[in-house]
Amino acid sequence: MKSNGKIIKSTGGLYSVENVDGKVYDCRAKGAFRREKITPLTGDNVEFDIVDDESGFITDILPRKNSLIRPSAANIDLLVLVIASSSPDPDLFILDKLTAIAHFNGIDVLLVINKCDLKGADEIERIYLRSGIDTVCISAKNADGYADKLEAIRKKTKGKTCFFSGASGVGKTSLLNALYPSLSLTTGEISRKISRGKHTTRVTELFKMGENTYIGDTPGFSMVDVSGFNLLTLEGLLWSFPDIEKYARGCRYTDCTHVCEDGCGVMEAIERGEVEKTRHDSFVKLYRELKAAKKY
Repeated sequence: MKSNGKIIKSTGGLYSVENVDGKVYDCRAKGAFRREKITPLTGDNVEFDIVDDESGFITDILPRKNSLIRPSAANIDLLVLVIASSSPDPDLFILDKLTAIAHFNGIDVLLVINKCDLKGADEIERIYLRSGIDTVCISAKNADGYADKLEAIRKKTKGKTCFFSGASGVGKTSLLNALYPSLSLTTGEISRKISRGKHTTRVTELFKMGENTYIGDTPGFSMVDVSGFNLLTLEGLLWSFPDIEKYARGCRYTDCTHVCEDGCGVMEAIERGEVEKTRHDSFVKLYRELKAAKKY
């Protein structure tokens, strides 16, 4: 019997597919996918044949709206980037790299600044709100005092396929537990997998937290090589920074790189304080990284 479903977990060549009625089947994929160099991904909407009460066989992958190599996932609606205001201090270049990857791939971004009771939170919040990025400040360890912020995050994730990404020590697990108490044991398992795999785990899993709401974790995503994984291109870099792109239209030269040229609308906007310098610094670093990669 044929049915439609969503891949919620992929481990090697075995896929857990949630049927439209909520039942999960362990599925293999048809051999033609391998010959055609097509890999089913967590988040894919698929057609599959139900073989028996527990297993099935994926026959077709429905069109994707986006996909990423790491995490190996498709049809991502929202990337939740979790940083700490300090301890550890945030790496704004990695943060800007991830927002650029998300924008380039048509994925919305929510920035969650954890440990907001420590130094630096207000300045980080100011930078990213001014740059047009949806931002929430919270202290996950004191979740009772931030019930309104937790509810705001739940509303932003409701009905979406979301992945949470954050470096070690930022409090991502505490945040997930505060948002979704039923995930408490599961996130512990995820953390152990990350530790054992040293960012090479092949398991990408989504957890259903309500009707059409799926939450996933992204081990090692912050270390992604944007050029090596084709997650971002030199040609697409500018519109991956919408806060910078809008000022590029005022450049004197049509071939302006928006890095340091005289007459550049972006450089003039920085001087006026309308573009955050840290954001432009990240743009320049990514530009040089992508340009160097393109030579080879």
